[in-house]
Amino acid sequence: MPATSSSSQRLAARPAIATQYTNWLARLMLSRMWERQHNVAMDPPRHISTTTRWLSKTLLPSRIDRSAPIKAPIFILGTPRCGSTLLQDLLCRHDRVGYINYGMDLVQNPELFYAAHKLRTTLGLDVKGERYLQDSIIVNGGAPAEAMRFWGTALKLDPHALTWPQRRASDFSAAEIAFVQDTIRHVLYCFRDQGRDRFLTKCPALLTEPLLLQDIFPDARFIHLVRDGRMVANSLIKLYDLQVAQDIAVDHPVFKTDHFVPYPRVPGLEAWMKEYGPRDLRTTAHIWDSAVRFIGSVRGQLRHFHEIRYEDLCAAPEQQLNELLDFCELPRAGADNTAMKERLGQVGSVSHVNHYSGFDEVEAIAAASLHQYGYI
Repeated sequence: MPATSSSSQRLAARPAIATQYTNWLARLMLSRMWERQHNVAMDPPRHISTTTRWLSKTLLPSRIDRSAPIKAPIFILGTPRCGSTLLQDLLCRHDRVGYINYGMDLVQNPELFYAAHKLRTTLGLDVKGERYLQDSIIVNGGAPAEAMRFWGTALKLDPHALTWPQRRASDFSAAEIAFVQDTIRHVLYCFRDQGRDRFLTKCPALLTEPLLLQDIFPDARFIHLVRDGRMVANSLIKLYDLQVAQDIAVDHPVFKTDHFVPYPRVPGLEAWMKEYGPRDLRTTAHIWDSAVRFIGSVRGQLRHFHEIRYEDLCAAPEQQLNELLDFCELPRAGADNTAMKERLGQVGSVSHVNHYSGFDEVEAIAAASLHQYGYI
């Protein structure tokens, strides 16, 4: 049976979390982009691109060393709605971790990241509020972003296609590989004064790309985060409804005809979308099952791989975090890291309410995987 909840029922519990701007200039410069949030970021307003381009060429150039090694970048792998944003937020509070933030993602061009970063922090230009995904995640210009557009462009991941070919580094030119590496160097350049020398990212589109990423970064660390497939399958439908509503609300130029499908391009996705449609628990149950099976099929080829359940992270956040830091070869956070301690205390706390159903249906499709991870 397909999921029976209507779109209006799934979206009715939106929390009233007010958006805050640091000052009038921030509201003037950032309000339109905030209102036009999207997984695949749109081009920045002309006043922002013009300003950051001028600053980058004059006062704030990004002077990266293109030959500098990139030490063991960290990639969080997982389906959407598995808790990966929480994990990303936690790890990005470590004082050695650098990441693409929303301010950088806004300008798109990696050459402008440093100018955008310094402009935002120096003038206090910021906005804070809940993401349009209604997941109780509060973000601001300095918060880690998924950078879906960057990864999609850099790795040639067509947002309209439901099946992506499996590619390796040999399918890319030297210049294309260098673009990915230099982008990370531009990111770390923004944090160089803070000593943040380890890059971390979380982007659902990368779930199917770990072997390619390992080709580019041989010492990369991969963290696979798993969440109960019954919860994920329900939440993915909610995500799809929110995404369609946002496509329409922002009039995204790339998705005027076909809505963006925010599901990972796991093996079988295209067939399930045709057979059941995007709003059906059978589709999303298969997606979760295929995702964990896919990771299971490649994990043996990954040199540095660690797996964690979201439920275990919530049950013992400090213990699980320390194990992850050890895996990443990062020092455990000291007592003076109040930002990380504060976030640890918020793990599992949300302001939204979900009403999920159809667990039997998900179990019928994904029983073996649910059992493997201890969910049934």
